[in-house]
Amino acid sequence: MRPDCCSFRIGCVMLALASYLGRPAGAFQLSKPIGSSTIGARRSAQPTPTALDVIKVKKPDPFSYAEQSRLYRRDFYDHDAWLKHRAKNRFVGTIAKMFESGVIRQLADEIFLIGAVATFVCLFNSLCVVGYEDFQNVHHDPIFIYGAPLVTLPGEPFSLSSPALSLLLVFKTNTSYQRWDEARKAWGVIVNNSRTVIRESSAWILQTDIPDSEKFRLIHRIAECVWLFPRSLQRHLLNPAEDEEAYVKAVRQRLPPALAEDMVRARHRPTRAMYEMSKAVNTLPLDSIRRSTVDQAVSQLCDACGGCERIFGSPVPSIYTRHAARFLELWIFFLPLALWTPFEFCWNHWFMIPSSMIIGFFLLGIEELAIQLEEPFSVLPLGKIASGIGLSAEEHVQWAEQAMERERTATTDAPPYYR
Repeated sequence: MRPDCCSFRIGCVMLALASYLGRPAGAFQLSKPIGSSTIGARRSAQPTPTALDVIKVKKPDPFSYAEQSRLYRRDFYDHDAWLKHRAKNRFVGTIAKMFESGVIRQLADEIFLIGAVATFVCLFNSLCVVGYEDFQNVHHDPIFIYGAPLVTLPGEPFSLSSPALSLLLVFKTNTSYQRWDEARKAWGVIVNNSRTVIRESSAWILQTDIPDSEKFRLIHRIAECVWLFPRSLQRHLLNPAEDEEAYVKAVRQRLPPALAEDMVRARHRPTRAMYEMSKAVNTLPLDSIRRSTVDQAVSQLCDACGGCERIFGSPVPSIYTRHAARFLELWIFFLPLALWTPFEFCWNHWFMIPSSMIIGFFLLGIEELAIQLEEPFSVLPLGKIASGIGLSAEEHVQWAEQAMERERTATTDAPPYYR
């Protein structure tokens, strides 16, 4: 067989291997065994399934390590956390815990595959083409008597294509971070306007002439709605397997039974929570100007909810994500072929194996960071934000109750309490 023909066939094998490694996770796996009970039960009402009907893309495991680790990335900083963040030994600690990184665990298979490709290139060229050196630095001839084609590539294609790859990664990373930043700002709007609703409502109700029991009931109802909306939006944006049970338990503990069951059965719970908030605001004994001011804050909550749903429901276009992933995977899997010549100074070119794995880790890690930030709500501390809003609402109820208690116990000679 001619050397040029061997080179062509080896290149085809490498391309097929890279294409196989770059396929979507779970592709060409059977979702259910052929002839299972589910297929048999539907056979009377549906046509007999073909092979294309049975071979489906398997859905990602919602309880995989990558998804479970997102629960521990919801950073919510206080003073102690910022001190640790600025600590002098942060570099040493980060390096020491590098192999505990979730990015490494998530990319372990891809990194080992890159190392396998580099190992194949190193062994094939050393044993079958140029020969190898033993531990005593004695050179041995290659195994093939007639010689075999050298599996290598020039470095120029990688140098020319690296700017395009960099642009793809930078665009994906910047877009993902922008989505995270926009989601955090939307929840900042929710925090501010929730405080505005309960602050203005409780302060203005105290100035009315209605009985104290009615004041307390109205303020307490507003506080329930102020907590209910962010808690419902949190549940709407998180995985049902993670938050559904906790949400149902929370609403049944804090809300009246009828309202709690209505919230559990609601199709779109954040909208139902805003509906209850609008009804509560409409019953306040306020003039039209003040009621309009409170209702404007409620409208801001609706806008923030729509912004969160827009981010959650519209990812970065999949055609861009797939093209960037294919470009990156093929670039990395063919990189060991270009590293053969630069590492001719070391023993049997072996240092190209860890170098390929390290380069693959950093480049794949950039793409992994972009994927993790693209859906920001499962890494934002929504639980602590919603709990903080609920705590603030409860404090306003307590403050209003204390103010009414002071008004009842105050004497005529005592100075008035600032309302």
